[in-house]
Amino acid sequence: MKLLLKSTSILFFVLSLGSCCTQKEITTKTPLTCQGIVHLSENGCPYYIEITQSQEDGITVGGKIYPVELKDSYKKKGLKLAFNAVVSRAPSPADCAVDGVAVISEVVVIP
Repeated sequence: MKLLLKSTSILFFVLSLGSCCTQKEITTKTPLTCQGIVHLSENGCPYYIEITQSQEDGITVGGKIYPVELKDSYKKKGLKLAFNAVVSRAPSPADCAVDGVAVISEVVVIP
């Protein structure tokens, strides 16, 4: 009985270690340097950013992201932004047709 309990404990420990860090978790938390244009009240979204340039493969040029907690000062139609983004598992608003959700930081307005 002790051998079975010990074997089960070891197996559980090994399996839990293997599931801690998957490649997907690492890539979705990697900051991405992007540029985009803000759009308001389109595609069922209160706002979203259309990606015009990305230096990483994680966010596609031409894609649309819903930025989590975008500051009101950046919610202006046609505003061009440069920013870092981290893909998020947060849901987008209902009926919002975007390719993904992201937390953005280090936002800079592009003239």
